[in-house]
Amino acid sequence: MGVKKTLTDILYTLLSILVMIVLAIIFFIIILFIIKFAAEVVFGAGVLNADYAVLSAVILTAVSMFGGVRYVE
Repeated sequence: MGVKKTLTDILYTLLSILVMIVLAIIFFIIILFIIKFAAEVVFGAGVLNADYAVLSAVILTAVSMFGGVRYVE
């Protein structure tokens, strides 16, 4: 019973890691489009460098993913 539960827990852990990676990629792409659109509206076309857009999307994605973590004691 102990080995089966351990293998099941490992499988669920790997599956949840995979789901979180996929969700992070999707969330990153959505945020990147929002930042690009907002920069074009505020600053005009062609002002925002792609490096800064990606950097800001990475920061916002990481902060929102870490903020959504539920800590259990």
